[in-house]
Amino acid sequence: MIDVHIPKMGMSTVEVEILAVMVEVGQQVGAEDSVIEVEGDKATFEVEAGVAGTVAEILVSEGQECSVGDVVVRIDDGAGA
Repeated sequence: MIDVHIPKMGMSTVEVEILAVMVEVGQQVGAEDSVIEVEGDKATFEVEAGVAGTVAEILVSEGQECSVGDVVVRIDDGAGA
């Protein structure tokens, strides 16, 4: 299982708002596919999966506030434990 985190977006941004969840549980994603869209202090951006696999869990919802580093999506990359 691979965790997708809110990335650091500059020196001053510590919290972001989830604008859109772009995937569903069970959906196949590629490493460069966007999984969520977030808005920080100065920018709106999309967070990519980072790994190909199947969306196993979505831990956020639209409108939710999150901190940099929070896990937002878990992806099963098929590697096993």
